[in-house]
Amino acid sequence: MTFSTMLVFLSLIHSTLQLLGDTERFWTTDSLTGFHYQINSQSALTWHQARKSCQQQNAELLSITEIQEQTYLREITKNMDSAFWIGLNSLNFNSGWQWMGSSPLRYLNWAPGSPIPAPGKLCAMLNPRRASKWENQACNQKHGYICKRGNSTLESLNTPSDHLGPIKCPDGWLPYSGHCYMIHREPKVWKEALTSCKKQDGNLASMHNIAENSFIVSQLGYTPTEDLWIGLNALKIQMYFEWSDGTPVTYIKWLRGQPSYAKRQEDCVVMKGQDGYWAANVCEKKLGYICKRTPLPQAPREVEIIDPGCQRGWKRHGFHCYLVGHTFVTFSEANKTCERSNGYLATVEDRNEQAYLISLIGLRPEKYFWIGLSDVEEQGTFKWTDGEAVLFTHWNSAMPGGKSGCVAMGTGIAAGLWDVLSCENIAKFLCKQWADGVTHPPIPLTTLAPTCPEGWDSSNFISSCFKIFVREGNQKKSWFEAEDFCREIGGHLITINRKEVKHLIWQMVLDKGFIFQHFWMGLIYLNPDEGYTWIDGSPVIYENWNEEEPNNDKGIEHCGTFEGSPKMQWNDLYCEHLLNWICEIKKGIPLKPEPSTKFDYKVTDDGWVIYEDKQYYFSTENVHMEKAWDICKKKFADLAVIDSESERKFLWRYIYTKNRMNSYFIGLTVSFDQKFSWLDGTPVNYVAWAPNEPNFANNDENCVVMNKDFGFWNDINCGIKNAFICERHNRSSHSEFASIAPSPLGGCPETWLLFNNKCYKIFGSSEAERLTWHAARNTCIKLGGNLPSIHNEQVQAFLTFHLKDVMAETWIGLNDINMEGHYLWTDGSLFDYAKWARNFPFRDSYIRVDWTLVTQETDCIAMMKRFVGEEGKWGNNDCQQNKSYICQMDSNPDLFHSPAIPASDIIHYGNSSYSIIRSKINWEEARNNCKKKSLELASILDYYSALFLWLYMLQFGEPAWVGLNSNVTDGYYKWTDNRRIKYSNWARGEPKQKIACVYLDLDGTWKTASCDENYFSVCKRSDGATLVSIEDLAESKFLADIIEPHKGETSGFWTGIYRNVDGLWLWLDKTAVDFVNWNKGQPSSNQFEYCVEMSASSGYWNTIPCSSQKGSICKKPKMIEAHPSENLIIKKEAPAHRTVWILIILVLILVGAGLTAYFLFRKKRQNKLQTDASFNNVLLEHRDTVTGESDTKDSVDKKDQNEHTVI
Repeated sequence: MTFSTMLVFLSLIHSTLQLLGDTERFWTTDSLTGFHYQINSQSALTWHQARKSCQQQNAELLSITEIQEQTYLREITKNMDSAFWIGLNSLNFNSGWQWMGSSPLRYLNWAPGSPIPAPGKLCAMLNPRRASKWENQACNQKHGYICKRGNSTLESLNTPSDHLGPIKCPDGWLPYSGHCYMIHREPKVWKEALTSCKKQDGNLASMHNIAENSFIVSQLGYTPTEDLWIGLNALKIQMYFEWSDGTPVTYIKWLRGQPSYAKRQEDCVVMKGQDGYWAANVCEKKLGYICKRTPLPQAPREVEIIDPGCQRGWKRHGFHCYLVGHTFVTFSEANKTCERSNGYLATVEDRNEQAYLISLIGLRPEKYFWIGLSDVEEQGTFKWTDGEAVLFTHWNSAMPGGKSGCVAMGTGIAAGLWDVLSCENIAKFLCKQWADGVTHPPIPLTTLAPTCPEGWDSSNFISSCFKIFVREGNQKKSWFEAEDFCREIGGHLITINRKEVKHLIWQMVLDKGFIFQHFWMGLIYLNPDEGYTWIDGSPVIYENWNEEEPNNDKGIEHCGTFEGSPKMQWNDLYCEHLLNWICEIKKGIPLKPEPSTKFDYKVTDDGWVIYEDKQYYFSTENVHMEKAWDICKKKFADLAVIDSESERKFLWRYIYTKNRMNSYFIGLTVSFDQKFSWLDGTPVNYVAWAPNEPNFANNDENCVVMNKDFGFWNDINCGIKNAFICERHNRSSHSEFASIAPSPLGGCPETWLLFNNKCYKIFGSSEAERLTWHAARNTCIKLGGNLPSIHNEQVQAFLTFHLKDVMAETWIGLNDINMEGHYLWTDGSLFDYAKWARNFPFRDSYIRVDWTLVTQETDCIAMMKRFVGEEGKWGNNDCQQNKSYICQMDSNPDLFHSPAIPASDIIHYGNSSYSIIRSKINWEEARNNCKKKSLELASILDYYSALFLWLYMLQFGEPAWVGLNSNVTDGYYKWTDNRRIKYSNWARGEPKQKIACVYLDLDGTWKTASCDENYFSVCKRSDGATLVSIEDLAESKFLADIIEPHKGETSGFWTGIYRNVDGLWLWLDKTAVDFVNWNKGQPSSNQFEYCVEMSASSGYWNTIPCSSQKGSICKKPKMIEAHPSENLIIKKEAPAHRTVWILIILVLILVGAGLTAYFLFRKKRQNKLQTDASFNNVLLEHRDTVTGESDTKDSVDKKDQNEHTVI
């Protein structure tokens, strides 16, 4: 190795160690046990996604097997307020609750009422808000999660039996793996059974791995009808199971629905059922029991024991002998090795034989052992090498899944599970042969086969009968409903594991005319650690998937269907889909009556379908959306509002089964700026868009329909005719905009804002102060509050107003972390108001990273800042982004103080002053009142001024006149202070009248009314400046001298003159244009140059595009305040001559002022006459075209109508 190569190698090692070190920083270690834990509170994944994330880190979802471990986890999660996925699940239909990663479920810590026996709630989570107890939820919900890895301190008792050598047991006892076992069938209560075993120098049986459990099931004489006590119990500590012999608990095999602790008395455990599963039971029940003891003492090595009828090294079980191969060979070589010993690669005929083979190899260190199954002879159809019929399979996860090859049985954690491997792989193997002296079963004589019930079909080569069930409408069934139906009549959904069955079913479909229909079959895939299984337990030896199937689309397709076509190809489908089905029963099995339970919908007297507190009308005609809405309103209803997944499924199932229409209008609308809203004003807190929807095609799809196929939504042009759904229910109406309640008897800490009984504080004005959503929430909680929840327009306006100077987007408490598309407030309050920005909300999207689609999570909601007109509205964001945030908490009565009495009824905001006139008068009277105060009826020129004025006005609870009108402005809506309308907030449908006056209503919108109506009114005075107007050469020179020193910083400064659409030059402050100072060649005729700069170097004016970057000069009136002076007070005792002198001085001052004014006027006029002769005065040209006495008035009016820029 060269020196440079060595450096590269060392660099790689350093980088790897650094990466590992960075990874370890996210793990917490329990020093007592050595286990490592990763708390993922900032990520929200489904249960399956969370498990995969842990596995990618060489870990597993959390398992908790000790009370001390639960205590440790409770301590490190106690300050967290969201639930975490753990590895506990009930996904295996054959077994009970279990931990992933093979940890035994020996300790129970369910929250009260859990686990809930609801369909689909098969995964468990740890909830810190309930003392870290466990709850079960649907696995597709999104939560944080906890990973666990590390070394167990428990020593495994998994020592292979053939490594221990032969042992000697008392008569009637059977040996296995260094111990002796015996079943006693005389009934005893658990403690009596324990005493009995101890009298025989033993104990109630403990089992420490699947191999030992399999030995008892397969070799000890156990029968599936028995319930037998074993040593597992929770008598010392309730809900904490231990072995009576004191050995560590390393393996548990709970029965489906177990462990059950419903009565809090099930402290002892029995083995029961076909596969020897375990169940908790009351200890006082009298049952048989299994004892286990150490072997008898014997001489150091006696003669090797040879099983009767078997060769040396072979093991006897039933009628066969088995050999565990000791060399690693390919599948073909293994088969030849077995044949040289007059045997064959092992076949597995049933569960009992499977259990025996697990007892032989389950504890061995080798990963795989070949068995005799492959699809080498016919790809896709698995057969035994000895030609036996395949009667049993036990596939590993996702097996065979279309894979072709040879089959091996796994060991260790995957003991007994079958994998499809390349036949050229090398592994050890299992041989099988008939035991000597065993009479082979005779070839069955041809006898009269049992017949099928009437209406059922079969053939001479098939041992089952089949019947197609085709139903209409709501009588079609989901997969589970169809399986329940078949089970009720004595069978199961059809199993298609042979081509002969496939051909028979196709002929049945053809004969009965059901071509191209789809049918449920008994194939299902739910357990993540096992593959597809037939519901009747038949082996999966044949597959006929359609191209690119199974694909488990959207992660919800777990049930098998096939198409009634010549190829009879399979597809995986959502199990809740409604289809026809085919049942199968074994020949000779009596047929039971079909279940008579028939689901039907509850209907009102007038025909509306009932669901919870709502009633629905489903149309039978297609109309455009406006007519559909009108029909609903005439029925005292509205178009349907769908606000939950359960409601969507109910409506989908009804339209799928009861109606022929393909799509139905619902009450969701899409505005032209692509905002979503329900017609009745309900907040949009749930959406269910179809893939690639909404697409806003052609920007004219403003209505929404529910599709019949899956019940998902699509945006559509409102003019396209569709069916529709009306909805009605009893719900008291309430005003959306109620008056703000009087100030509460509470106050806020210093620097917090009080509004409507709540305190608010804004964080994140500086970038360093900004946090992720979760970190922001934790900060608020530490302060005694939470991220804010917004329940009405007033609070929304209040927060938006106070965010005006915060440049970043701002976190609020809304999120859909728990369930995609279902928005909740993090403080647990009701979601009853929404303020979505354009194109929001949307679901999580996908991005491609290294050719893999990765979910881009956008589960947290922020108040937006990115678009004009969208200030404060809500949008989805990545929760991991750093943003500003608001904290909210209840006001504190201890901090209450009476509000100060204002010194004046004038309030100030920005550069304006406002006054509310609290008497109801008409518009003209209101305007005159304002003028008496040297004010004008208010103009509202921007969004934040509108918020300020509305919030101020709300405390009086009355609408108020503003200055907008068309009454005195020739039919055009204008402000009375001549400000141009650059912002508006009309109510829907406004303005309704051509000649009217405008008032600000309690909902913050502008509405028109007759000017004779009586309302409160708002007066305003603008105190601010504008861009400079220049009235003469002296003022121009004054400004040129001021800006000249700054010519190194900018080439020019904006002035307030601009050109309007008619080509007129106007000043922003309405000063008459009677002086200009254009540079040579100016003004330009370029239509895009209608703003003017003053050159910093020369003082002359140039036209330039308004988007240019320049300095600016502002101008405002000079305010002269009078101050009392003793000199102005005339005292009676002053001498007469002093009074005379004062009068003379005043006269001289007045004469001087008059002369000064005269000379200034002459100078200004002279300067005006000296203006550049090349300047074409557009204002004068415009006047020349106007005739009559209204020249000046028309000019001013025309100017007002054509302003580009607003004040």
